[in-house]
Amino acid sequence: MTLKELFAERGNPPLDALALLAGTDKGTISRVSNGRQRARPETVVRLARALGVSARRMQALCDASYATAHPDERVPA
Repeated sequence: MTLKELFAERGNPPLDALALLAGTDKGTISRVSNGRQRARPETVVRLARALGVSARRMQALCDASYATAHPDERVPA
């Protein structure tokens, strides 16, 4: 599962609303969910709280999103 799939599972919340709940920028959420940027630890925790999942699961989802966009790059364990 990727971060986009979790968004879909949660009813595709608007990025503005998710950014407000997470206390982060909607551009950051967009870049992380599209795999263009790796999520910083504080972003992982904020998104996890906003979406009601564990930080460990959120990190895995963010890593999966990044790996999907960068199939030739190894994601750190």
